[in-house]
Amino acid sequence: MKPAPASTAGDGGRLEPAAALAAIDEQQSAYRRLLEIRSAPFYVVWGLAWLVGYGVCGLTVSRDHVLPTSSLLVFLGCLAAAAVFTCVYIALRSRGLRGRSSWIGSLYGLAWMGGMILACTVSGRVGAFLDELGTPEATNLGSITANALPCLVVGVMFLAGAAIWEEVSMAVTGGWVLAVTMAATIVGGHALWAIMALAGGGGLLVAGAVTALHGRRQEARVGA
Repeated sequence: MKPAPASTAGDGGRLEPAAALAAIDEQQSAYRRLLEIRSAPFYVVWGLAWLVGYGVCGLTVSRDHVLPTSSLLVFLGCLAAAAVFTCVYIALRSRGLRGRSSWIGSLYGLAWMGGMILACTVSGRVGAFLDELGTPEATNLGSITANALPCLVVGVMFLAGAAIWEEVSMAVTGGWVLAVTMAATIVGGHALWAIMALAGGGGLLVAGAVTALHGRRQEARVGA
């Protein structure tokens, strides 16, 4: 008579506590990987938007700090595309969630949208007033304001996301965005565009690559 195979089930066909907990943990990990808000897409999209948008502006801005209309449209288009992606991405990732998680995801997406709309509206109003002054200094101040307000929203929202999902990388990246924006605001002038394109956009792309690689390694360990 062959010996009975080893089984994790006890009397009555019940799973042993350790095996049951392991199965639950594996299912929860798979569920989180499917529905969780991941930070790497944010970094890549905003990094590309800043690298292209600020890069075009830096290459075409005049000595009097005046941007061609085409360059300004490219810059605003990059920011708008990144903001739309952010809101859509959060909505799609939160669609399968219920209860408190769904509520948090919805509010976070609305905060992104509302913050960017308000920042762009204020920047436009201030820029219109400064343009009427017609001086290079006023134009430079308008560029500084138009840069600082949306970037303030991005940095603060990254920090808020770090607090919600307890993700250290989002906190570090949010702090980096705020630090780069502060440096660009203090320096101003033509250097502003280079700082935001290279340190801002380039830094976000590096953060996206590092975060994505770290996430794949974690998934590989869990799958093993």
